[in-house]
Amino acid sequence: MSNIDLFTNVLNSDFVSKENTLEEPKENMKIPLDNSGCNSIVFKFDTQLGKEFKGGIFPFLNRGETGVCKVCDYIIFAEQNGKTFAIVIELKLGKDGTQKQLNSGICISTFIKDTVNRVYNKKIKLIQRKVSIHEFKRKNRTKLKEIEYNENNTHIFTQNTFRVQEFLK
Repeated sequence: MSNIDLFTNVLNSDFVSKENTLEEPKENMKIPLDNSGCNSIVFKFDTQLGKEFKGGIFPFLNRGETGVCKVCDYIIFAEQNGKTFAIVIELKLGKDGTQKQLNSGICISTFIKDTVNRVYNKKIKLIQRKVSIHEFKRKNRTKLKEIEYNENNTHIFTQNTFRVQEFLK
């Protein structure tokens, strides 16, 4: 069984995206997603919750405390060449900051990895990536740029298509 299979087993399927896009519907943002060439699962937090989630996705946290329930839009768990990755993604219209949501996603991905390790008696190490996607006019490019990270260890995404495999290096 692959590490991604183990992650799939512990994650609630209500939050697994089957779409081939990353989107922020309220902001009318949509980025094509290409997850070919690797084994991956796309975990989406911005989803319509059923009645069984009446306390939200974090019912045990105090919603009155500022920022405690902030969460990123997506976490993509992927594996390639024996390595397991968590790509934490926040989509944002305009120039608002994404670090609080991305940092929350890092905490959540660590918790999920620790849960998989505990339940399956594993020692999976997770390589974590943060990606900030802002809406702007994207230029059509034929050549892919090398993925680079800023001082916050965050990649500012500027491509037309989100290619998961590009983040697995």
